[in-house]
Order: sequence, then C-alpha cells, then structure tokens
Amino acid sequence: MPFPWTIQRYIFREMSKAFVLAAIALTGVLGLGGGVMNMIKLGEVTPLQLFRLIALLLPLAAAMTLPIAALFGAAATYGRLSADNEFVACRSSGINLHVLFFPTLVLSLVSAGLSFGLTNFVIPGMVRNLEEMVKADIGMLAQQRLNRPSGLRLGRNHRITADESIIDPANPNRIRLKRITFVEIDEEQWARFGTAQELNLDFDRREDRIRISGWMSGLSFFDRKQGQFVEEAWQVIPVNEFDSPVGRKIKFLTLGELLHYLSVPGEWYEVRDEFQKLRNAVGRWIVYDELWKNWIDDKVLTLSDEHGRYVLRSALPGGRIPRDGSIELTDVTIEVSKGGRRRTIEAERAVFELTRGETMADCGIGIELRNASVSDGTIVIPRDKETLGPIALPPEWIARVQALTEHELLNSSALPGEPLAERRELAREARAETVRRIVGAINERLAFSISVFALVILAAALGIIFRGSHVMTAFGISFIPTLCVIVAIMMGRQMAQNAGTHLSGLLLMWSGIVVVSVVDVWILTRVLRR
Repeated sequence: MPFPWTIQRYIFREMSKAFVLAAIALTGVLGLGGGVMNMIKLGEVTPLQLFRLIALLLPLAAAMTLPIAALFGAAATYGRLSADNEFVACRSSGINLHVLFFPTLVLSLVSAGLSFGLTNFVIPGMVRNLEEMVKADIGMLAQQRLNRPSGLRLGRNHRITADESIIDPANPNRIRLKRITFVEIDEEQWARFGTAQELNLDFDRREDRIRISGWMSGLSFFDRKQGQFVEEAWQVIPVNEFDSPVGRKIKFLTLGELLHYLSVPGEWYEVRDEFQKLRNAVGRWIVYDELWKNWIDDKVLTLSDEHGRYVLRSALPGGRIPRDGSIELTDVTIEVSKGGRRRTIEAERAVFELTRGETMADCGIGIELRNASVSDGTIVIPRDKETLGPIALPPEWIARVQALTEHELLNSSALPGEPLAERRELAREARAETVRRIVGAINERLAFSISVFALVILAAALGIIFRGSHVMTAFGISFIPTLCVIVAIMMGRQMAQNAGTHLSGLLLMWSGIVVVSVVDVWILTRVLRR
C-alpha cells in the first residue's frame, strides 16, 4: 500500500500548530516571568540592560520549554484523532498505525535538534554576551551594590558602603568612593570596623574573571583583636575576585569548548590557577635549595640584582624551616652595596623568605634580620628588626621553574614530598574534578536532547490510548516520566561530579531514557495492537 502522505501531512500540520502555540506560551511565561532571570541571578540591572537581557534570555527558556511543547502537541493531536476514530478508519483501510508515528518522529527530531543546538551553542553564546555586558558596566554594577544595605563585598574579608561613588571618566576601570564605612572579617568574625574618607577601586577585567583591588585613605576604626581605636593614613585593599553575577562556568561552555578542555583540562582557569599555585610552591623549594647549596659550600652567600649587591657570611651551621623549606642562619654578617653606598650589618638571626606573587617572576628574596646592628661608616645603629630586599630572582631560576611540566610538578622526586603533598593533591583533584564536570555536562546535554525522542513518542501513544476527552490526562501521565527523566539527569550530573559516584551518576542519567524507551516499545508492540 502507498505511503499515506496526505494523512501524514495533516497530522504534522495539526501537531505543529499545537507545538508552536505551546512553545510560545511556555517560553514567554518562563522567560519573561522571571524564572530564568532568577536562575542566572541578574537582579542588579538597569531598564536598558533589562531590555537587552530579555532578548538574550529567551533562548535559555526555549531550551527548557521546547520538549514540553512537543510533548503537549503530540498528546493533544493524537488524542483528538483517536477520539474522532481516525485511527480506527486508518486501520480499516489497511494502514499500519506505526506508520502514523512518522510526524511524531519528525517533531521529536526537530525539538531535540533545537534543544541540542540551544544548549550547546546558542545559550553559551548568550552567556558570553552577558559576561561582556557585565564587564562593560562593572562600575555601574558596583555602584548599584553600594546602594544596597549589605554594601559591596570585596572577597571574603571586606564589606564596604559609601555615601558617594564616582566612576573615573579618565579610567572606566576605576571607581572612587567617598565617606566610607567598612567592616573587615577574620574567620567569620568582625576584626575591624570603622570609617574612611576615600576609597579608590581598580577593576582588572580578565578573560575568565574580574579582579578588584584598591586603597583607602583617612581611616579611623576599632580593632577588636587589640581592643583599641586606631587611625591610619592609608590602607591597601589586596586583590580579590569580584563576585560577578555571571561567571564563566563549565555548564555555559559550547560543545567545542567542552571537548577542548576535556582533552586539555590544564587550560581551564580553575585548574590553571591550582597548578600555578603548585608551581609557585615547587619554585620556592627550588629557590631555597639553590640558596642553601650556594651557602653550604663556603658559608658565603652572594645575591645581587639591578638595585644592589648583598654578601652574607656566617661561620655557624644554618638550618631549613620544615614548614616551607626557607633558610634560617645565625650570627651573620652582611655587606650591602646599594646606590654607591656600602653598609655592614651584623645580626643574631637571618631568615630568607620569598615574597608573594602570582608567578615566580613576581617574587623576590627577602631577608629578615633580628637583633641587628647597622654600621654606616663610623655610625652604628642597633635595631631589633631589619628587612632587606626584595632581591630579584636570577632569570635562570625563574626559567627552570616555568619549564616544569604538569607531570614533573606532580611527581618530582627531587623535592621534599611531605610539605608539598597537600598542594599537589589539590592540583590533582582540581584537574580530576574538572574532567568529571565536563564529562557530566556533555552527557547531561546529550541525554536531555535524546530523551525527547522517547518522551514525545510516549505522549503520542498515551494520547491514542486515553482519547480526546482525556488529553490533559494523557499529557499529565506522560509528564510524569518526563519529570522522572529530568530528575534522573540532574541527579546523575550531580553524582557524576564526585569521584566516588562518577560512573553511577552517568548510568543514572541514561537509565531514565532506557526505561521510557522500553515502555515505548511495549506500548507500540502490545497495547496499540488491541
């Protein structure tokens, strides 16, 4: 018998009408009703930004509503045709009912393809646009947060409010605040709170994050630890991560980016940061080892850079501090040549420590002297504490550290293992967790798109079984397995992020689809034949 194209086109046309109307209604309700905006946490927007966000957020709402709209379209169309005895007529004409599911297959393909494209390409691009929007208006966002009762949060330690905030017209990355009140928190307790005359904040817009730093002037505050009021001329605000409402996350990467970071997880910024911290920790040990080797040969250590030259001598044996491998010497004499001026310093104790920096190139060697006497010509000045440096590291030491591969950083046997074991474990776990999250995200998107096939067919079959007067019943019954599949996918994604339940989570994601597919086969082969 010829393929029944006429009735196929009729079914597809009726089902498409219900699908399009349901998709428009559900997308409008979810997108414009605030659900998607609340999910992305974008409550701090101006009216102009809100207008731009509506166009950007609708694709995200559509990715969630298209499968449900396809479900409703299939259940409503096939239920009405069943109520009108159309399928009885088709069977009497010798038409196989299974052939009439071809429009459902086409609609499920369209819905699954749209959902796959939206979740893997359109939505990540939308979030990227949101990131650019936030970065472009970062000063305005900071001003809006200052107007809230909770104020502006700078990392974990500072909370700021201000009476006046001005974006520097010459520098859009700087905002000036006047008449400041601030709170500093130390381990979940208030450490200091007070006022300041002015605060300058600088924003550093990186590819993967926004960093904020600055300085306050004219401070007057109460120090709870010391139990007294203190006044300071100025105070530096260290570099902190700015809590952006839209951050770069794995779940918002395109499929191509997910596959790239899956093959090279060390390029993902969170993994890169952990390995940079490990590199700095290993580099510090390497520098301390080099200093120790240079001193141990003849009890003389010579350090120099473009600013000066330091020659340290000590006849007594020194030692390494177990905590970080730094060097401690006693009964030392240091000759300092700096700016054409020479000084001699004698001290009971000298500790060599590297200053902090994001990379080894930013670090320097600092020398802290205790119970020292500084001889400048004929003048001798006693000091309880004297600090020298920071002295720039030799370029060859920096190059040696930067040349270390990830494998060498994690498995170097030439360095003491115990002090670096925790840092190595953090780097390993960051890489492993990133891989698990990427695998979970890829499987989640694939499972969500593929589940549309089984669910739409199930909705159409149930529409036939329960007939027209029970269309909403069919929709409700078919929505129950839909909810179960979505919950299984979400739970599986969460479980897949943990090392102990990674495989179980992946199996859980696909188990719901398998169960629904089995139910589809049973209904199509057994129930509809009766």
